[in-house]
Amino acid sequence: MIAGHGPTRQEVDSIGAHAVPAAAVYGIQTQRAVELYPLEGAARFADYPLLLAAMLHVKKAAARTNIETGAIEAAMGQAIIKAIDDLLARIPPEAFPVHAFHGGGGISFNMNINEVLANLANARDFGVAFGTYAPIHPNDHVNANHSTADCFSTGCHIAALAAFDGLSQEIEGLAADLDRLGAEWTPLRKLARTCLQDAVDIGFEDYLGGVASCLRYNLVRAAQDAEGLRQISIGGNIIGRSTDCDPGFFARIVPTLNEQLEAAGLPAALTRTGNLFSASQAHDPLLALAGSLEQTARTLIRLAKDLRLMASGPHGGLAEIRLPAVQPGSSAIPGKVNPTIPEFMVQCGMMACGRAAAVAMTADHGEMDYNPWEAVVVTGLLDMIAILTSGVFTLRRNCVQGMRPDAKRNTDNATSLLPSLIRLKQLKGYSYASAIAKEAAGDVDFVRRKVTEAEAG
Repeated sequence: MIAGHGPTRQEVDSIGAHAVPAAAVYGIQTQRAVELYPLEGAARFADYPLLLAAMLHVKKAAARTNIETGAIEAAMGQAIIKAIDDLLARIPPEAFPVHAFHGGGGISFNMNINEVLANLANARDFGVAFGTYAPIHPNDHVNANHSTADCFSTGCHIAALAAFDGLSQEIEGLAADLDRLGAEWTPLRKLARTCLQDAVDIGFEDYLGGVASCLRYNLVRAAQDAEGLRQISIGGNIIGRSTDCDPGFFARIVPTLNEQLEAAGLPAALTRTGNLFSASQAHDPLLALAGSLEQTARTLIRLAKDLRLMASGPHGGLAEIRLPAVQPGSSAIPGKVNPTIPEFMVQCGMMACGRAAAVAMTADHGEMDYNPWEAVVVTGLLDMIAILTSGVFTLRRNCVQGMRPDAKRNTDNATSLLPSLIRLKQLKGYSYASAIAKEAAGDVDFVRRKVTEAEAG
């Protein structure tokens, strides 16, 4: 008996015999992983459906190719394919309980899938009990002509590409929102600040358009990095040795996978990487995307903090813009409303940057011919994308799209002392404006009158 699981069955692997819950669709290697790497509230394989689906597509393409090349019997290959199609239609979370972090470079993820597919295919098409692994074996048939390394890496690239598409749309949407508001708020001027001190007057379209440009710059860079993920390592097998798989499989697997992904509406147009050994030694394409998204996260943090500052007050702060009131801001202060949506975006950005730091660390610790930390890389990257997508989604819809400027406050600020002196300098020169500044001794109305006189000629 396994605590909390009731009856068990005995399975055997190269380590020895071990109990597996009798009704579990997974097998012994999955069970070992569950016990060795307890969740403790962390994510499991089933919590990354894009990654799981991507790896299932790789397994399906492998089964199709293995049938075509004669590596496995057609009946067994078709049984595997049917099992995959069933899972892609509805993935039962309980079938994929492996902790997202585990040793061995993703082997527990891969074997979890192999065991589930073998058990489902054997039970449905051959009428045998879970754990029998005959006629279909997890390693000999489901895993034929590939390994954890190239299957997992390829699945990581596909999943990250698919996830990035949604984030890309949200960021472009935010940039478009900022451009639209800038155009709507023209010709209203606002006070620009340098080092948090008054500077010159600018248009809202100048500030908002500047942020939109930064977001698009980061998005272009991230999109370029995402495109690099279309180079995959399937066929590289263990450490990049293509000779470890059948030549026919090596030749056919990428076209087959592309055909399948395109039919499923997933990122296709994949090509094999130019150096399979490099793909085994490091996960640089994934790290590059994480790096560009970290910079994007920092830009989003800056925008969100600026919104907090510009909305601060409403009486003792800048109060230049009014954000939508979405919830009470205090349990003790009546009427207080906090900028919680920008603060949510800040927190999302912070968490994304934290994951980026963990992803970057994996490059330092991949020794020799294989970097075993891809589980950290892909879960960190997928978490980053999910967190940022959520942050931008709610920032757009619950804050940016509904925020409005305070026209009177901005007009007063834009014609305050320093902007007025800058205007006077433009009209009459630096020396004249300096003399007026000294004479005014801080009297903004006096300076404004001098500006009016200078503009009148």
